[in-house]
Amino acid sequence: FSYQNYQRDYYGVERIQAKANGDWARPLGKIKSREDYLIANIDITGKFNSGKIGHTLLAGIDADRYYTTAFTYDIAGKIYDTLNLLNPSKFVQRTDIPVATALTRTATPVNRMGAYVQDLISLSDKLKVLAGVRWSMQQSEAVQTNYLVKDSIGKGKSSEMNAFSPRFGLVYRPWHNLSAFASYSNSFAVNSGTDVSGNALPASIIDQYELGIKNELFQGKLSVNLTLYKIINNNLAQTAPFLADGSTPNNNTALKELAGQTTSNGVELDIAAQPVKGLNLLAGFSHNDMRYTKTKQAKGNYIEGDRLVNTPANTANSSAFYTFQNGPIKGLKLGLSALYIGERIGGWNNTQGQAQLYNRMIPIDGYSSFDFSAGFTYKKMSLLLKVANIFNEYNYYVHENYSVN
Repeated sequence: FSYQNYQRDYYGVERIQAKANGDWARPLGKIKSREDYLIANIDITGKFNSGKIGHTLLAGIDADRYYTTAFTYDIAGKIYDTLNLLNPSKFVQRTDIPVATALTRTATPVNRMGAYVQDLISLSDKLKVLAGVRWSMQQSEAVQTNYLVKDSIGKGKSSEMNAFSPRFGLVYRPWHNLSAFASYSNSFAVNSGTDVSGNALPASIIDQYELGIKNELFQGKLSVNLTLYKIINNNLAQTAPFLADGSTPNNNTALKELAGQTTSNGVELDIAAQPVKGLNLLAGFSHNDMRYTKTKQAKGNYIEGDRLVNTPANTANSSAFYTFQNGPIKGLKLGLSALYIGERIGGWNNTQGQAQLYNRMIPIDGYSSFDFSAGFTYKKMSLLLKVANIFNEYNYYVHENYSVN
């Protein structure tokens, strides 16, 4: 059983859209939302044989509940003030905090439950087959909106959907240190948050295909894994670009839209080595080409074939850690790690028939950063300290589409 809570209370100026002369009328925005997530699950495993065929059985049930509460506000003045980005002395900036009156409180409860069973069948020492199925149900209770100023309540409609999700896999191990695998899985993914009208989002159906090899060399001191994959999200949920009026930019990540089908084609390479006792080496590389592959052909929808923003095509990581085994510094751990984030796109994806005559997608350079770590372990207690970005690499972190750090 687990419980998660996420709360956001944001109030500030936003949307830097200045005029050519540098004048910027700063609009105000306020967000207050709370997400509560409870999940419980139980599963059982068992092993048995049917003749010469071995079975490893897994079965279980799980259930979870999302409860999202969101407020809307009326802000006195709407525009906070005007300043000039090129000449800060042109206007006198305000420093007070305007009154924001809560207008509505919307509660969106979503319940989900599922049951699953799978069997890992050992046909021989070299060949194993995985087969499983899952049944999932999502119930979206009626959305309730409290109109705080009018002291009234409005209720939406409830909905329910369910689906069976299969899973298949094959593992072939011709030698003790080499195995090849192929798998297919279908999942029923619950989406958190709501649409811009406060309604619960339907689930996304995801198909995933994998093909790969795993290899262990030098008596297990070196392992190399290579995986090819294709992931098809038949209804991707992402942050909505605008509020319900279709023109006000949205800065609330709990408000989402269903953007259509996306497909990710990628490859992952993972290498792990322990050449001597105490020395651990890790390296990885990932290539992911994620694009819109099926969208409605209508104004305002995304363009098929376009890459999604904030999805770098290439990423890589590596680390080297050594733990001293003897002497007065026994237990001391030193390490260096590196991260590479490749070129990516920020901003917003373009849409069909958009009002903007310019490209809304912003190219962002890749970067590499290095971290140094030092730690000490004594019996069952460990302390690890890290200095991040030791070479002071200048890089961008793009998040929520409208913000760059």
